[in-house]
Amino acid sequence: MGHVISDIGSFKMDSSTGVIKTVSGSVNAITIDGGQELVEDTGVGDSRRTVVAGLANATTVTVNGWLDSTTEAITTPILDGTSITKTIDIGLVTGQYLSGEAWPEAVSHGVSVGALTTWSVTFRASNGLTRTSVAQS
Repeated sequence: MGHVISDIGSFKMDSSTGVIKTVSGSVNAITIDGGQELVEDTGVGDSRRTVVAGLANATTVTVNGWLDSTTEAITTPILDGTSITKTIDIGLVTGQYLSGEAWPEAVSHGVSVGALTTWSVTFRASNGLTRTSVAQS
């Protein structure tokens, strides 16, 4: 079985006007974190701690890349926060996408002498991300 490589991945996020924009060419890394909390239910007389599944954690997506006119126009206005969620869409492999509404929890721009200017956003899904076979348009 072949491994998935980055040339089939993609990333989209909506602009300040609500139009979803493909910014894949300006993205160098995407990290998706999820899982669920575990709740301890160890009883008297148990010889080791035991846990049961709790609530699902909010999915977080950290996206890093290089600043261009599109990513600058999307990320600069949210450096000081926003009152609305952003629509995000992550292409995992051909025909598999994660999409939904997410809060931009941490936003940064980085400037270094002699290097490309960078941006980074950590999104926290407001109610999980949906796995679909169709990308956001």
